[in-house]
Amino acid sequence: MIFQLVKKFLAQSSGSKLDDSVLLYALANAIFVVGAAIGAFMSGWIANILGRRGGLLANHSTAIIGSILVGPCYYMNSMSMFYIGRMFSGLNCGVSSGVASMFLTEIAPRRFRGAIGACHQLAITLGIVASYVITMNWSLNQHNCWSIAYAVGGIPAVISLIILPFCPESPRFLFLRRNNEEAARKAFMKLNHADDADMFIGELREEQEIAKQQPKFRFIKLFVQRDLRMPVILAVLIQVMQQLSGINAVMAYSSQILKTAGIPLEYNQICVVVIGIINVAATIVSLPLIERLGRRALILWPTFGLAWTLLFLVIFVNLVDHTEGSVKKSMGIVSALLIFLYIICFAMGLGPMAGLIVSEIFRTEPRGAAYSLSQCIQWLANLVVMLTFPSVNAAIKGYTFLPFLVAVVCIWVVFFLFMPETKNRTFDEVATDLAFGKIVIGQKRAVIESRPMEEVKGQMNSDRGASEPLIGEGSQAVKV
Repeated sequence: MIFQLVKKFLAQSSGSKLDDSVLLYALANAIFVVGAAIGAFMSGWIANILGRRGGLLANHSTAIIGSILVGPCYYMNSMSMFYIGRMFSGLNCGVSSGVASMFLTEIAPRRFRGAIGACHQLAITLGIVASYVITMNWSLNQHNCWSIAYAVGGIPAVISLIILPFCPESPRFLFLRRNNEEAARKAFMKLNHADDADMFIGELREEQEIAKQQPKFRFIKLFVQRDLRMPVILAVLIQVMQQLSGINAVMAYSSQILKTAGIPLEYNQICVVVIGIINVAATIVSLPLIERLGRRALILWPTFGLAWTLLFLVIFVNLVDHTEGSVKKSMGIVSALLIFLYIICFAMGLGPMAGLIVSEIFRTEPRGAAYSLSQCIQWLANLVVMLTFPSVNAAIKGYTFLPFLVAVVCIWVVFFLFMPETKNRTFDEVATDLAFGKIVIGQKRAVIESRPMEEVKGQMNSDRGASEPLIGEGSQAVKV
């Protein structure tokens, strides 16, 4: 395992005992996650100042710097280079997690917005498989080249620096943030049918006129503006649920469960790669389903299956711990199959949906700030799980998955009650539904006419900083 080589390096370069290397390795992981949280918090600001494409291009420099520092750290016996490099890599990951999702969602045609937006998660799963392959024993998992495995992440950044300039900037950003209608029209026509350009520009003009009548959006409004309360709650919860779903705990437990199932240690790494491939395959399957079944269905039902899988994992992992011989092996095989099922449920639900949902439930003005907040909290939740999981696992052992099950069920109920469908709908329609913060089951969506006008007026008067109106023309009555 590559982490054993890293711990040995950290112990040698710091002059510490090998036992202390566990803490040093945990510190390296924590530095990466903290860097990612900082990068995620900056992602909205970067996207609004430099643009979606421009922000990604600028962010590639942090990935390259991180690779340059980490790559030779083993040969130079420099622990500080490793730590600083991991910080830069974390910054890159955090910024990319926010800006890339935003960019894909804004350039996609509405009818393909879900599938294209979820391609970011597909790229992540492909990267995970690549990381599994390059860290296998026959690959870069060697005492003299493990640091090269950490530096490989700079290669996609270099490739993107070459290719991304040929991609158009987000037309929505060019029009609403740069006030450049001509550039927005050209970018839109490169990405979509020319016949739709006038309609798209017309929609942006209406949005721009409304924005001019409102005070400039500031980050603090995410917390005090009434019509943003429910979108912010949902954005934070879905990002946190991605971490509290137990995905990292399941992956950490997978090697032990596979061993119990009777799989020889030399094949363990191959099985981990297979898990990664299943993750990719399930994500690919989810892409057309996002547009066919809708976002709400893919949040609720795969997560419902995920909760049941966690419940059965609690049962069968405990059976593994309290049985012997062939029964123990059989319980291990069932647990291994449950892990595969868990990965499929996660890859078809929470995996691709988290970033996509955040991009679709906000209007243009608050979207960048919402990404910054929700992605930052997601990385902080990742840090909490990473730091607490070893202690929790040691304390409750076979019941390790129980806290994750409780968290998933609680958050699932919130989404079942309050998450509207966003498929084939404008950002304004979705934001209008969420502005009232009401239960969506059985309610009409995007139909202001069905609400008392006193309620609508009161909402607008209490939200003077709203970036767009709550009343839109041509709304259609559709049951959720």
